[in-house]
Amino acid sequence: MRKYISLRFCVNFGAGLLLVLGLTVMFGWYTGSHQLIQINPQFVPMQFNTSLGFIGASLALIGLNNQYRKISLYIGILLVLLGGLTLTQQILGVNFYIDELFMKHYIVTDTSQPGRMAPNTALAFMFSGISLLVMSVKNINLNQYLVGIVLGALTMGLGSVAFLGYLSNVETAYGWGKLTKMALHTSVGFMATGLMLMLEARYLSLQIKQKLPILFLPLSLIVLGFTITICLWQALYSSQLYVMTRYGITTSNFVAEGILIFGGIFSILIAIAVWLAARSYEQLQALRLAQAEILALNQRLESLSYLDGLTEIPNRRSFNIAIDRELGRAYRHKHSLALIMFDVDYFKSYNDHYGHLAGDQCLQMVAHAINNMAKRKTDMAARYGGEEFVLLLPEANLTDAEKIVGITLKAIADLKIPHAYSQASPYVTVSAGICACIPQYETTVNDLIQIADQGLYAAKSRGRACFVAISS
Repeated sequence: MRKYISLRFCVNFGAGLLLVLGLTVMFGWYTGSHQLIQINPQFVPMQFNTSLGFIGASLALIGLNNQYRKISLYIGILLVLLGGLTLTQQILGVNFYIDELFMKHYIVTDTSQPGRMAPNTALAFMFSGISLLVMSVKNINLNQYLVGIVLGALTMGLGSVAFLGYLSNVETAYGWGKLTKMALHTSVGFMATGLMLMLEARYLSLQIKQKLPILFLPLSLIVLGFTITICLWQALYSSQLYVMTRYGITTSNFVAEGILIFGGIFSILIAIAVWLAARSYEQLQALRLAQAEILALNQRLESLSYLDGLTEIPNRRSFNIAIDRELGRAYRHKHSLALIMFDVDYFKSYNDHYGHLAGDQCLQMVAHAINNMAKRKTDMAARYGGEEFVLLLPEANLTDAEKIVGITLKAIADLKIPHAYSQASPYVTVSAGICACIPQYETTVNDLIQIADQGLYAAKSRGRACFVAISS
Protein backbone atom coordinates (compact mmCIF):
# COMPACT_ATOMS: atom_id res chain seq x y z
CA MET A 1 0.00 0.00 0.00
CA ARG A 2 2.87 2.37 0.80
CA LYS A 3 4.48 1.62 -2.58
CA TYR A 4 1.12 2.22 -4.25
CA ILE A 5 0.73 5.66 -2.65
CA SER A 6 4.37 6.61 -3.33
CA LEU A 7 4.10 5.79 -7.04
CA ARG A 8 0.89 7.76 -7.39
CA PHE A 9 2.46 10.76 -5.67
CA CYS A 10 5.61 10.56 -7.82
CA VAL A 11 3.61 10.46 -11.08
CA ASN A 12 1.34 13.34 -10.00
CA PHE A 13 4.35 15.37 -8.85
CA GLY A 14 6.34 14.70 -12.03
CA ALA A 15 3.33 15.47 -14.22
CA GLY A 16 2.87 18.69 -12.27
CA LEU A 17 6.47 19.70 -13.02
CA LEU A 18 5.91 18.97 -16.73
CA LEU A 19 2.80 21.16 -16.64
CA VAL A 20 4.79 23.98 -15.04
CA LEU A 21 7.50 23.60 -17.70
CA GLY A 22 5.02 23.78 -20.56
CA LEU A 23 3.10 26.73 -19.09
CA THR A 24 6.33 28.60 -18.31
CA VAL A 25 7.61 28.38 -21.90
CA MET A 26 4.16 29.27 -23.25
CA PHE A 27 4.16 32.30 -20.97
CA GLY A 28 7.61 33.16 -22.29
CA TRP A 29 6.37 33.16 -25.90
CA TYR A 30 3.45 35.40 -25.05
CA THR A 31 5.54 37.84 -23.00
CA GLY A 32 8.67 37.78 -25.17
CA SER A 33 10.90 36.37 -22.42
CA HIS A 34 13.89 34.89 -24.28
CA GLN A 35 15.28 33.44 -21.07
CA LEU A 36 12.18 31.31 -20.52
CA ILE A 37 12.13 30.19 -24.15
CA GLN A 38 15.87 29.55 -24.69
CA ILE A 39 17.47 29.62 -21.22
CA ASN A 40 20.60 30.92 -22.97
CA PRO A 41 20.70 33.11 -26.14
CA GLN A 42 22.99 30.56 -27.81
CA PHE A 43 20.65 27.65 -27.10
CA VAL A 44 17.78 26.38 -29.20
CA PRO A 45 14.33 27.70 -28.21
CA MET A 46 11.60 25.37 -27.09
CA GLN A 47 8.97 25.72 -29.78
CA PHE A 48 5.43 26.72 -28.86
CA ASN A 49 4.02 23.40 -30.07
CA THR A 50 6.55 21.60 -27.88
CA SER A 51 5.28 23.46 -24.81
CA LEU A 52 1.74 22.50 -25.82
CA GLY A 53 2.87 18.88 -26.10
CA PHE A 54 4.30 18.91 -22.60
CA ILE A 55 1.12 20.45 -21.22
CA GLY A 56 -0.90 17.73 -22.94
CA ALA A 57 1.42 14.94 -21.74
CA SER A 58 1.23 16.21 -18.16
CA LEU A 59 -2.58 16.40 -18.22
CA ALA A 60 -2.76 12.92 -19.76
CA LEU A 61 -0.53 11.48 -17.02
CA ILE A 62 -2.58 13.15 -14.31
CA GLY A 63 -5.78 11.87 -15.90
CA LEU A 64 -4.45 8.33 -16.27
CA ASN A 65 -3.15 8.40 -12.72
CA ASN A 66 -6.55 9.47 -11.36
CA GLN A 67 -8.90 7.18 -13.34
CA TYR A 68 -9.71 9.66 -16.13
CA ARG A 69 -8.69 7.32 -18.94
CA LYS A 70 -10.65 9.08 -21.70
CA ILE A 71 -8.72 12.30 -21.14
CA SER A 72 -5.45 10.38 -21.44
CA LEU A 73 -6.72 8.55 -24.52
CA TYR A 74 -7.70 11.71 -26.42
CA ILE A 75 -4.53 13.58 -25.49
CA GLY A 76 -2.48 10.54 -26.50
CA ILE A 77 -4.09 10.67 -29.96
CA LEU A 78 -3.28 14.39 -30.23
CA LEU A 79 0.36 13.80 -29.25
CA VAL A 80 0.71 11.07 -31.87
CA LEU A 81 -0.78 13.39 -34.49
CA LEU A 82 1.44 16.28 -33.43
CA GLY A 83 4.60 14.20 -33.56
CA GLY A 84 3.58 12.25 -36.66
CA LEU A 85 2.60 15.28 -38.74
CA THR A 86 5.77 17.12 -37.77
CA LEU A 87 7.93 14.13 -38.74
CA THR A 88 6.05 13.81 -42.02
CA GLN A 89 6.83 17.46 -42.76
CA GLN A 90 10.52 16.82 -42.03
CA ILE A 91 10.72 13.65 -44.12
CA LEU A 92 8.64 14.69 -47.13
CA GLY A 93 9.53 18.38 -47.09
CA VAL A 94 5.92 19.47 -46.99
CA ASN A 95 4.19 22.05 -44.85
CA PHE A 96 0.91 21.32 -43.07
CA TYR A 97 0.95 24.81 -41.51
CA ILE A 98 0.83 23.45 -37.96
CA ASP A 99 4.18 24.93 -36.82
CA GLU A 100 2.86 28.43 -36.28
CA LEU A 101 -0.80 27.58 -35.89
CA PHE A 102 -0.99 29.14 -32.41
CA MET A 103 2.03 31.44 -32.27
CA LYS A 104 4.09 33.51 -34.73
CA HIS A 105 7.67 32.56 -33.85
CA TYR A 106 10.24 35.31 -33.51
CA ILE A 107 13.17 33.20 -32.26
CA VAL A 108 14.65 30.90 -34.90
CA THR A 109 18.04 29.91 -33.47
CA ASP A 110 19.04 26.54 -35.01
CA THR A 111 15.54 26.18 -36.41
CA SER A 112 14.96 24.83 -39.92
CA GLN A 113 11.45 26.25 -40.12
CA PRO A 114 10.00 28.85 -37.75
CA GLY A 115 8.00 27.10 -35.06
CA ARG A 116 8.85 23.59 -36.23
CA MET A 117 9.95 21.27 -33.47
CA ALA A 118 13.01 19.04 -33.82
CA PRO A 119 12.56 15.60 -35.40
CA ASN A 120 13.80 13.88 -32.23
CA THR A 121 11.26 15.97 -30.29
CA ALA A 122 8.49 14.89 -32.65
CA LEU A 123 9.59 11.25 -32.36
CA ALA A 124 9.60 11.48 -28.55
CA PHE A 125 6.06 12.89 -28.59
CA MET A 126 4.97 10.03 -30.85
CA PHE A 127 6.45 7.49 -28.42
CA SER A 128 4.80 9.26 -25.47
CA GLY A 129 1.43 9.44 -27.23
CA ILE A 130 1.46 5.76 -28.19
CA SER A 131 2.45 4.80 -24.64
CA LEU A 132 -0.46 6.82 -23.25
CA LEU A 133 -2.84 5.29 -25.79
CA VAL A 134 -1.79 1.77 -24.88
CA MET A 135 -2.16 2.34 -21.15
CA SER A 136 -5.49 4.19 -21.46
CA VAL A 137 -7.51 1.28 -22.83
CA LYS A 138 -9.75 -0.81 -20.59
CA ASN A 139 -8.80 -4.33 -19.52
CA ILE A 140 -5.12 -3.62 -20.00
CA ASN A 141 -2.81 -6.67 -19.95
CA LEU A 142 0.86 -7.24 -19.22
CA ASN A 143 1.88 -6.96 -22.88
CA GLN A 144 0.41 -3.47 -23.02
CA TYR A 145 2.31 -2.56 -19.86
CA LEU A 146 5.47 -3.79 -21.57
CA VAL A 147 4.80 -1.59 -24.63
CA GLY A 148 4.12 1.39 -22.37
CA ILE A 149 7.34 0.86 -20.41
CA VAL A 150 9.50 0.33 -23.51
CA LEU A 151 8.13 3.46 -25.19
CA GLY A 152 8.67 5.38 -21.97
CA ALA A 153 12.28 4.17 -21.93
CA LEU A 154 12.75 5.27 -25.57
CA THR A 155 11.33 8.70 -24.75
CA MET A 156 13.64 9.03 -21.77
CA GLY A 157 16.57 7.84 -23.89
CA LEU A 158 16.01 10.51 -26.57
CA GLY A 159 15.84 13.20 -23.90
CA SER A 160 18.93 11.86 -22.11
CA VAL A 161 21.02 11.84 -25.32
CA ALA A 162 20.11 15.44 -26.08
CA PHE A 163 20.88 16.47 -22.50
CA LEU A 164 24.26 14.74 -22.61
CA GLY A 165 24.93 16.49 -25.92
CA TYR A 166 24.47 19.86 -24.24
CA LEU A 167 26.72 18.82 -21.36
CA SER A 168 29.49 17.55 -23.67
CA ASN A 169 28.97 20.24 -26.34
CA VAL A 170 28.27 17.61 -29.02
CA GLU A 171 25.75 19.37 -31.25
CA THR A 172 24.84 16.26 -33.24
CA ALA A 173 23.50 14.65 -30.03
CA TYR A 174 20.59 17.08 -29.80
CA GLY A 175 20.26 17.99 -33.48
CA TRP A 176 19.86 15.83 -36.55
CA GLY A 177 21.59 17.34 -39.55
CA LYS A 178 20.44 20.82 -40.50
CA LEU A 179 16.98 20.29 -39.03
CA THR A 180 15.67 22.00 -35.91
CA LYS A 181 17.55 20.98 -32.78
CA MET A 182 16.04 19.90 -29.46
CA ALA A 183 16.10 22.58 -26.76
CA LEU A 184 17.87 21.98 -23.46
CA HIS A 185 14.75 22.17 -21.33
CA THR A 186 12.93 20.03 -23.90
CA SER A 187 15.49 17.27 -23.27
CA VAL A 188 14.89 17.55 -19.52
CA GLY A 189 11.14 17.42 -20.14
CA PHE A 190 11.40 14.20 -22.12
CA MET A 191 13.62 12.60 -19.49
CA ALA A 192 10.90 13.34 -16.96
CA THR A 193 8.10 12.26 -19.34
CA GLY A 194 9.74 8.89 -20.05
CA LEU A 195 10.32 8.24 -16.38
CA MET A 196 6.72 9.15 -15.50
CA LEU A 197 5.41 6.80 -18.20
CA MET A 198 7.41 3.90 -16.76
CA LEU A 199 6.28 4.71 -13.22
CA GLU A 200 2.68 5.01 -14.39
CA ALA A 201 2.82 1.54 -15.94
CA ARG A 202 4.07 0.18 -12.62
CA TYR A 203 1.36 2.08 -10.72
CA LEU A 204 -1.41 0.77 -12.97
CA SER A 205 -0.18 -2.80 -12.56
CA LEU A 206 -0.40 -2.44 -8.78
CA GLN A 207 -3.80 -0.78 -9.07
CA ILE A 208 -5.36 -3.77 -10.82
CA LYS A 209 -3.26 -6.23 -8.81
CA GLN A 210 -1.32 -7.56 -11.79
CA LYS A 211 2.27 -8.32 -10.93
CA LEU A 212 4.82 -7.20 -13.49
CA PRO A 213 7.42 -9.87 -14.32
CA ILE A 214 10.86 -9.09 -12.92
CA LEU A 215 12.20 -8.91 -16.49
CA PHE A 216 10.26 -5.69 -17.15
CA LEU A 217 12.66 -3.40 -15.31
CA PRO A 218 15.86 -4.94 -16.76
CA LEU A 219 14.30 -4.83 -20.24
CA SER A 220 13.44 -1.15 -19.74
CA LEU A 221 17.04 -0.44 -18.71
CA ILE A 222 18.38 -2.27 -21.77
CA VAL A 223 16.10 -0.23 -24.06
CA LEU A 224 17.13 2.99 -22.30
CA GLY A 225 20.83 2.09 -22.32
CA PHE A 226 20.92 1.05 -25.98
CA THR A 227 18.90 4.11 -27.02
CA ILE A 228 21.40 6.40 -25.32
CA THR A 229 24.38 4.38 -26.59
CA ILE A 230 23.28 4.21 -30.22
CA CYS A 231 22.20 7.85 -30.34
CA LEU A 232 25.50 9.02 -28.81
CA TRP A 233 27.44 6.84 -31.22
CA GLN A 234 25.45 8.26 -34.11
CA ALA A 235 26.05 11.80 -32.85
CA LEU A 236 29.82 11.32 -32.54
CA TYR A 237 30.00 9.56 -35.88
CA SER A 238 28.06 12.37 -37.56
CA SER A 239 30.41 14.87 -35.95
CA GLN A 240 33.37 12.96 -37.39
CA LEU A 241 31.82 12.99 -40.89
CA TYR A 242 31.16 16.72 -40.59
CA VAL A 243 34.82 17.42 -39.74
CA MET A 244 36.01 15.18 -42.56
CA THR A 245 33.63 16.76 -45.09
CA ARG A 246 34.32 20.35 -44.15
CA TYR A 247 38.03 20.25 -43.40
CA GLY A 248 39.14 17.16 -45.28
CA ILE A 249 40.62 15.66 -42.12
CA THR A 250 40.30 11.90 -41.82
CA THR A 251 40.42 10.66 -38.24
CA SER A 252 39.68 7.41 -36.51
CA ASN A 253 37.07 8.19 -33.90
CA PHE A 254 37.74 5.47 -31.35
CA VAL A 255 35.52 7.31 -28.86
CA ALA A 256 32.41 6.62 -30.95
CA GLU A 257 33.25 2.94 -31.35
CA GLY A 258 34.15 2.73 -27.68
CA ILE A 259 30.83 4.24 -26.62
CA LEU A 260 28.97 1.80 -28.88
CA ILE A 261 30.80 -1.27 -27.57
CA PHE A 262 31.17 -0.41 -23.90
CA GLY A 263 27.77 1.32 -23.73
CA GLY A 264 26.09 -1.82 -25.03
CA ILE A 265 28.04 -4.07 -22.68
CA PHE A 266 27.38 -1.75 -19.75
CA SER A 267 23.64 -1.67 -20.53
CA ILE A 268 23.49 -5.46 -20.59
CA LEU A 269 25.51 -5.79 -17.36
CA ILE A 270 23.33 -3.23 -15.58
CA ALA A 271 20.19 -5.04 -16.75
CA ILE A 272 21.57 -8.39 -15.53
CA ALA A 273 22.53 -6.85 -12.18
CA VAL A 274 19.07 -5.33 -11.76
CA TRP A 275 17.44 -8.62 -12.76
CA LEU A 276 19.52 -10.51 -10.18
CA ALA A 277 18.72 -7.89 -7.53
CA ALA A 278 15.00 -8.02 -8.37
CA ARG A 279 15.03 -11.81 -8.31
CA SER A 280 16.82 -11.82 -4.96
CA TYR A 281 14.35 -9.28 -3.58
CA GLU A 282 11.42 -11.36 -4.83
CA GLN A 283 12.86 -14.49 -3.23
CA LEU A 284 13.47 -12.57 -0.01
CA GLN A 285 9.86 -11.35 -0.01
CA ALA A 286 8.65 -14.90 -0.64
CA LEU A 287 10.81 -16.13 2.24
CA ARG A 288 9.44 -13.44 4.56
CA LEU A 289 5.90 -14.31 3.53
CA ALA A 290 6.57 -17.99 4.18
CA GLN A 291 8.07 -17.14 7.58
CA ALA A 292 5.03 -15.03 8.44
CA GLU A 293 2.71 -17.86 7.40
CA ILE A 294 4.71 -20.38 9.44
CA LEU A 295 4.66 -18.06 12.45
CA ALA A 296 0.90 -17.57 12.12
CA LEU A 297 0.42 -21.32 11.77
CA ASN A 298 2.58 -21.99 14.83
CA GLN A 299 0.59 -19.45 16.81
CA ARG A 300 -2.61 -21.10 15.63
CA LEU A 301 -1.31 -24.53 16.58
CA GLU A 302 -0.19 -23.23 19.98
CA SER A 303 -3.62 -21.70 20.49
CA LEU A 304 -5.28 -24.99 19.56
CA SER A 305 -3.04 -26.86 21.98
CA TYR A 306 -4.69 -24.94 24.81
CA LEU A 307 -8.25 -25.62 23.62
CA ASP A 308 -10.37 -28.69 23.93
CA GLY A 309 -11.04 -30.07 20.47
CA LEU A 310 -14.66 -31.05 21.14
CA THR A 311 -16.04 -28.18 23.20
CA GLU A 312 -13.62 -25.46 21.99
CA ILE A 313 -13.14 -24.13 25.52
CA PRO A 314 -9.78 -24.22 27.35
CA ASN A 315 -8.46 -27.70 28.08
CA ARG A 316 -6.84 -29.14 31.19
CA ARG A 317 -3.39 -27.97 30.14
CA SER A 318 -4.61 -24.39 29.88
CA PHE A 319 -6.44 -24.74 33.20
CA ASN A 320 -3.31 -25.99 34.99
CA ILE A 321 -1.37 -22.93 33.85
CA ALA A 322 -4.17 -20.55 34.84
CA ILE A 323 -4.82 -21.98 38.31
CA ASP A 324 -1.11 -22.01 39.12
CA ARG A 325 -0.86 -18.35 38.12
CA GLU A 326 -4.03 -17.27 39.96
CA LEU A 327 -3.10 -19.17 43.10
CA GLY A 328 0.19 -17.26 43.30
CA ARG A 329 -1.55 -13.97 42.66
CA ALA A 330 -4.25 -14.64 45.26
CA TYR A 331 -1.61 -15.51 47.84
CA ARG A 332 0.43 -12.34 47.14
CA HIS A 333 -2.59 -10.03 47.34
CA LYS A 334 -4.47 -11.97 50.00
CA HIS A 335 -7.50 -12.36 47.73
CA SER A 336 -10.06 -15.09 47.78
CA LEU A 337 -9.96 -17.74 45.06
CA ALA A 338 -12.88 -20.00 44.09
CA LEU A 339 -12.75 -23.25 42.16
CA ILE A 340 -15.86 -25.10 41.00
CA MET A 341 -15.88 -28.64 39.63
CA PHE A 342 -18.83 -29.88 37.57
CA ASP A 343 -19.77 -33.38 36.51
CA VAL A 344 -22.58 -34.34 34.12
CA ASP A 345 -24.95 -36.64 36.01
CA TYR A 346 -25.30 -40.20 34.69
CA PHE A 347 -23.41 -39.33 31.55
CA LYS A 348 -22.32 -42.93 30.92
CA SER A 349 -25.97 -43.96 30.74
CA TYR A 350 -26.64 -41.05 28.38
CA ASN A 351 -23.80 -42.14 26.10
CA ASP A 352 -24.84 -45.78 26.16
CA HIS A 353 -28.44 -45.11 25.23
CA TYR A 354 -28.29 -42.02 23.01
CA GLY A 355 -24.97 -42.73 21.29
CA HIS A 356 -21.60 -41.03 21.31
CA LEU A 357 -22.59 -38.38 18.75
CA ALA A 358 -25.47 -37.26 20.96
CA GLY A 359 -23.08 -37.43 23.93
CA ASP A 360 -20.65 -35.09 22.17
CA GLN A 361 -23.44 -32.64 21.43
CA CYS A 362 -24.55 -32.79 25.04
CA LEU A 363 -21.02 -31.99 26.29
CA GLN A 364 -20.77 -29.07 23.85
CA MET A 365 -24.03 -27.56 25.14
CA VAL A 366 -23.02 -28.02 28.78
CA ALA A 367 -19.56 -26.56 28.11
CA HIS A 368 -21.12 -23.54 26.42
CA ALA A 369 -23.41 -22.93 29.42
CA ILE A 370 -20.52 -23.17 31.90
CA ASN A 371 -18.26 -21.01 29.70
CA ASN A 372 -20.91 -18.28 29.75
CA MET A 373 -20.31 -17.95 33.49
CA ALA A 374 -16.70 -16.83 32.91
CA LYS A 375 -17.63 -13.17 32.64
CA ARG A 376 -14.34 -11.52 33.56
CA LYS A 377 -10.99 -11.74 31.76
CA THR A 378 -9.47 -13.59 34.69
CA ASP A 379 -12.30 -16.13 34.92
CA MET A 380 -11.81 -19.43 33.14
CA ALA A 381 -14.06 -22.33 32.24
CA ALA A 382 -12.27 -25.49 31.09
CA ARG A 383 -12.91 -29.12 30.30
CA TYR A 384 -11.11 -31.08 33.01
CA GLY A 385 -11.61 -34.48 31.46
CA GLY A 386 -14.43 -36.67 30.13
CA GLU A 387 -17.69 -35.20 31.38
CA GLU A 388 -15.96 -33.07 34.08
CA PHE A 389 -15.60 -29.30 33.83
CA VAL A 390 -14.03 -26.67 36.05
CA LEU A 391 -14.72 -22.96 36.58
CA LEU A 392 -11.94 -20.83 38.05
CA LEU A 393 -13.05 -17.56 39.68
CA PRO A 394 -10.23 -15.31 40.97
CA GLU A 395 -11.19 -12.80 43.67
CA ALA A 396 -14.50 -14.59 44.26
CA ASN A 397 -15.55 -15.65 47.77
CA LEU A 398 -17.81 -18.52 48.77
CA THR A 399 -21.00 -16.48 48.43
CA ASP A 400 -20.05 -15.37 44.93
CA ALA A 401 -19.22 -18.92 43.91
CA GLU A 402 -22.50 -20.33 45.27
CA LYS A 403 -24.48 -17.71 43.39
CA ILE A 404 -22.68 -18.50 40.13
CA VAL A 405 -23.10 -22.25 40.59
CA GLY A 406 -26.82 -21.82 41.21
CA ILE A 407 -27.14 -19.83 37.98
CA THR A 408 -25.07 -22.42 36.10
CA LEU A 409 -27.13 -25.40 37.27
CA LYS A 410 -30.34 -23.62 36.31
CA ALA A 411 -28.94 -22.66 32.89
CA ILE A 412 -28.05 -26.29 32.16
CA ALA A 413 -31.42 -27.53 33.39
CA ASP A 414 -33.15 -24.94 31.18
CA LEU A 415 -31.44 -26.48 28.14
CA LYS A 416 -33.90 -29.37 28.65
CA ILE A 417 -31.64 -31.95 27.06
CA PRO A 418 -33.69 -35.16 27.34
CA HIS A 419 -32.16 -37.85 29.59
CA ALA A 420 -34.65 -40.64 30.17
CA TYR A 421 -32.03 -42.76 31.92
CA SER A 422 -31.09 -40.25 34.61
CA GLN A 423 -32.21 -40.94 38.16
CA ALA A 424 -32.00 -37.25 39.05
CA SER A 425 -34.17 -35.62 36.37
CA PRO A 426 -35.78 -36.33 33.00
CA TYR A 427 -33.27 -33.85 31.61
CA VAL A 428 -29.48 -33.58 31.70
CA THR A 429 -28.25 -32.10 34.99
CA VAL A 430 -24.86 -31.51 36.60
CA SER A 431 -23.48 -31.78 40.12
CA ALA A 432 -20.91 -29.34 41.45
CA GLY A 433 -18.36 -29.01 44.21
CA ILE A 434 -17.03 -25.63 45.37
CA CYS A 435 -13.74 -24.71 46.99
CA ALA A 436 -13.32 -21.11 48.10
CA CYS A 437 -10.43 -19.83 50.20
CA ILE A 438 -7.78 -17.20 50.75
CA PRO A 439 -4.62 -19.19 49.92
CA GLN A 440 -1.90 -19.55 52.51
CA TYR A 441 1.78 -20.17 51.95
CA GLU A 442 1.35 -23.93 52.13
CA THR A 443 -1.77 -24.04 49.90
CA THR A 444 -1.21 -25.95 46.67
CA VAL A 445 -3.17 -26.43 43.46
CA ASN A 446 -3.80 -30.05 44.42
CA ASP A 447 -5.34 -28.88 47.68
CA LEU A 448 -7.87 -26.72 45.83
CA ILE A 449 -8.73 -29.49 43.37
CA GLN A 450 -9.05 -32.08 46.12
CA ILE A 451 -11.42 -29.88 48.15
CA ALA A 452 -13.56 -29.08 45.10
CA ASP A 453 -13.62 -32.78 44.22
CA GLN A 454 -14.76 -33.62 47.75
CA GLY A 455 -17.60 -31.14 47.36
CA LEU A 456 -18.53 -32.75 44.05
CA TYR A 457 -18.52 -36.22 45.61
CA ALA A 458 -20.74 -34.94 48.41
CA ALA A 459 -23.19 -33.43 45.89
CA LYS A 460 -23.45 -36.77 44.12
CA SER A 461 -24.08 -38.49 47.43
CA ARG A 462 -26.99 -36.16 48.08
CA GLY A 463 -28.79 -37.21 44.93
CA ARG A 464 -27.02 -35.10 42.29
CA ALA A 465 -28.29 -32.06 40.40
CA CYS A 466 -27.04 -29.94 43.30
CA PHE A 467 -23.81 -28.46 44.68
CA VAL A 468 -21.85 -28.64 47.90
CA ALA A 469 -19.51 -25.86 48.97
CA ILE A 470 -16.48 -26.44 51.16
CA SER A 471 -14.74 -23.38 52.53
CA SER A 472 -11.10 -23.62 53.48
